[in-house]
Amino acid sequence: MSVDIDQAVADFDRDRLSIYESLLSELLTARRDSEATDFCGLFKRAQTVLGRSDLHMSHLFKVSRPTINRWSRGVTQPHPLLRQAVFDTLLVEVRDALKQTR
Repeated sequence: MSVDIDQAVADFDRDRLSIYESLLSELLTARRDSEATDFCGLFKRAQTVLGRSDLHMSHLFKVSRPTINRWSRGVTQPHPLLRQAVFDTLLVEVRDALKQTR
């Protein structure tokens, strides 16, 4: 039975690493062309993949929790000039998560 669990854990870690790398690639692309990026979709994916609550994200970006909720639902988004900073911060978060995974 433990062999099955060990294999499942190895598969999970490999999948998680792949998801982090995919998100990293998406964020790097968004960083270069933030105007053409679906901010809401990418922000929501990043929050989900990183497992961060609205409260955590609000502290990270120094905005209110309702603002984070509006960003993730696509009701509002940061000014185009500030999106770059959001993507940069998310990149740091993903890179930290990758370091912990490897």
